[in-house]
Amino acid sequence: MTVEETSLALPTVPSVQLVPAPVGIASVQTEHLMGDVGSALRLLDAVERVRGHAHPLILDLQDAVGMKMPAALILSAVAAGRDSAESVAQQLGTSSAEAELALTDLAAMGLVRLQPDLRVTVSDAGLARLAQLDGLTVRVLDVVTGILGPEDAATLVRLLHTVADGLETAAVTARSDRQL
Repeated sequence: MTVEETSLALPTVPSVQLVPAPVGIASVQTEHLMGDVGSALRLLDAVERVRGHAHPLILDLQDAVGMKMPAALILSAVAAGRDSAESVAQQLGTSSAEAELALTDLAAMGLVRLQPDLRVTVSDAGLARLAQLDGLTVRVLDVVTGILGPEDAATLVRLLHTVADGLETAAVTARSDRQL
């Protein structure tokens, strides 16, 4: 068999074009997205307007209680029965090392007690700080509930958490795709 006959006898393989997977927000399934850019931009504008009004409230709340929201979430988790850095991290979706560092900071502020067996409990000062935060948060939520009503406010909270979870997943996917 000659070279020409061999090349004629080989089957042709269609070329395969590799298309990179979408990253970031584009990785969210597009069949659920809005049909036109205008609707999507109006949604993003509304979210930004709410964020713009909520951000100063959050800053004021943090100033009033003397701690950032992540620390308040950790303190709240301990008050709800999480008694170790691992269990706090699991509830909040963070690393044990980050939770341990935050618990050490809270202990330095006198808001939690770190036990010798590595268990953590909320101090009386921590309970007082949580009560203060709870009272202020209720006032903020009263404003939102007054605007929407209790059922719509609860629905909004669920929807916002769903969107945040989806965007966080998309961001993680985008980071891992870029690393690959």
